[in-house]
Formats: sequence, structure tokens, C-alpha cells
Amino acid sequence: MTWQEAIAVVVILSGLGAGAFLVAQRPAFWIEFGWRLTQKLWPSILGYVTKRMDPKTEAEWRKCMLRGGKWDYRKKRCDR
Repeated sequence: MTWQEAIAVVVILSGLGAGAFLVAQRPAFWIEFGWRLTQKLWPSILGYVTKRMDPKTEAEWRKCMLRGGKWDYRKKRCDR
């Protein structure tokens, strides 16, 4: 690579970096970025949030609620 090519690569990369910096400063960019990201990830988020417990764990959860206990979702057990 000659010195002219090296300078050309540096100029092009710095121009792309400056353009990305100017675009990323605008709030409209981040709002649109967040909106599109949410649209793409929404099916995965909804599937995770609405996933049911397995029947055995759900039966234990129901017994805990009927006894007036507090269900620990991380440990999957009833705390009193």
C-alpha cells in the first residue's frame, strides 16, 4: 500500500466516523432506532413475558398463594 492509498483510507474512515457522530447526536435518530429495535424484538419479549410455568411449578405456586405465602420466582419456592 502506498502512502497515497493510506491517506485515502484514513480520510474515508474519518469521514465515515464524523458522519456517524453527527447522526448519532440527533435525538430523532435515537427515537427511531429505539422504535425499530422494539418492533423487531417485540415477538421475543412478548413470548418471554407470557410464557407459562410448567404444570408442577404452577401447582406449587397455587398452593403457596392459597396458604397466603409469597412466591419466590428466582428460587421457584414458597417463602413465608
